[in-house]
Amino acid sequence: MRELPNLKLFNAIAWRCDVELPGFYNDAGTSWRCDLMTAHDDIGLDFKKLLYCESADFVHDMRGIANNIDRYKLKVMNDFVPRCALPEEVK
Repeated sequence: MRELPNLKLFNAIAWRCDVELPGFYNDAGTSWRCDLMTAHDDIGLDFKKLLYCESADFVHDMRGIANNIDRYKLKVMNDFVPRCALPEEVK
């Protein structure tokens, strides 16, 4: 398991998801948090970069993660690599 993210950054990203992707999940950010932790454990995310990136990159990453997460296997599927993945993970 990777190091846990800064809680303030983590919660700010979940809040931004609710603002920029309204109605995608209707559970007050719980699903976004689950998806973020799964993606971080599997491929590694730069949370600071994700929080402060342009809206188009943010939406690309979060929708891509949500659409490619396998919650049973705890993996990001279909070779999806978020733009805000940690540099050492991008090959």
